[in-house]
Amino acid sequence: MQTILVATDGSACGQRAEDEGVSLAVATGARLVFLHVQPEVDPSRSRPGALSEETDESHALLDRALAKAVEAGVDAEAEIVEGNAAREIVDAARLRGADIIVVGSRGLGKLSGMFLGSISQGVLSETDRPVLIVKEEKAP
Repeated sequence: MQTILVATDGSACGQRAEDEGVSLAVATGARLVFLHVQPEVDPSRSRPGALSEETDESHALLDRALAKAVEAGVDAEAEIVEGNAAREIVDAARLRGADIIVVGSRGLGKLSGMFLGSISQGVLSETDRPVLIVKEEKAP
């Protein structure tokens, strides 16, 4: 394994995916690519400064993810893209030659997932690469 793509949104589940990606990279010696997908925003319909705030938040969450990799001694980089999350994750994995995609699942359940859609399910159905879906930690 040479490249692991970890998609993260900064949520608790996204951070668990980051941790799993780092652990997998430590175990295999692979390089990590952290990816954050921002939704496409029409600048004419958003409030002033909203785009830069979202970009600042995206950089902060990726800086935190990169710090985990550095602490573990793993080679890593980060990227922010804009668009449909599942599609952008699949495209990034293909372009980067990722051997596996690591993504969190918020555990919406079958009914909610059917209506709301699921990024992890979208990635799983659209990619030709192995996908590790990290579930939300259940309360004791």
